[in-house]
Amino acid sequence: MRQLLPLLAFFIAAAVMLGILLKGFEIAPEFEIPFAILSILAIGAFSVIGLFEKSIIKYAYYSAIIQFAYFLLDISTAFLINKPVSFAVIQFINFMIAGSLFALIIALLHNTIRKEGVPEYAGFYENNQFIILALVISCLALGGMPGFNIFVGEFIIYSSLFVIHPALTVLAIFAGLLCFIFYFRICYVMFAGKVKKSIQLGLISRFIITLLALLIVVLGVIPNILMQILEWYA
Repeated sequence: MRQLLPLLAFFIAAAVMLGILLKGFEIAPEFEIPFAILSILAIGAFSVIGLFEKSIIKYAYYSAIIQFAYFLLDISTAFLINKPVSFAVIQFINFMIAGSLFALIIALLHNTIRKEGVPEYAGFYENNQFIILALVISCLALGGMPGFNIFVGEFIIYSSLFVIHPALTVLAIFAGLLCFIFYFRICYVMFAGKVKKSIQLGLISRFIITLLALLIVVLGVIPNILMQILEWYA
């Protein structure tokens, strides 16, 4: 049951995001900038805390919290530039794709190795190239690397915040850098060392992982798809 907790954390975060998008969300004008700052600080703080986390299960928790904080930052940015809450729909869609891939792979890793500590997964890439490359793609996306889907939403945030106040953009980019380091750590572990155990994936699992990884790349390389979705909701 414990190996399913990464997926549970993802579904809880996704469900709350969807609820906010469907029911709406209000922020008093005087609290819009403080709310944005708190969201940025949450991204940075949980990224730093996660860097020292030894449990791979809790790593998935922090990932869900960080992405939820990005979602809240998107909402606060929407209010600051007089956009509806649906302005955050791109962040939600991207999280549903990259976040589900990340949670799924973490669950598979924990279910196979049945070890709690992140260092115990060192060198997992050696016999599991397919699944670890998919993990790297999800981490690069969640970390906001250009060329992957989540960067599209983050770029919208950065450019919008710059119009409001350049200092907010600098703060958000710094938090984004900490976020990237948070995800880079687990990628580094998977490539360092040697592990003999391998994961045997079924056809359906391979299809789902491949589809999600392709969506991450395609939506990052062709951002117009996401932009059209945003225009449709606006």
